[in-house]
Amino acid sequence: MAIELSLFNNSVTTLVNHLTSYYGEDATLETYVICARVKGRGIPGGSGLNWVISPGGDDLAPGLLKGVLKAIEDAAHEGNGSHHS
Repeated sequence: MAIELSLFNNSVTTLVNHLTSYYGEDATLETYVICARVKGRGIPGGSGLNWVISPGGDDLAPGLLKGVLKAIEDAAHEGNGSHHS
């Protein structure tokens, strides 16, 4: 599988710029989750999920993902599928 690393670099740069622009110096990064869906003929079911959770973030990840899902659903109901917060 070939992956263009610049896609990840650009995404991480965008996230870091957002976090440092919108949150004060007293804020700390609590946890992060990087998720990907991979499609392929050789994958059972046709696709697979992969993820990485920040060190020590196993307990926090479910709440984070529920928040992301809610934000995506709310944005879809508002007609804005590209909203990021």
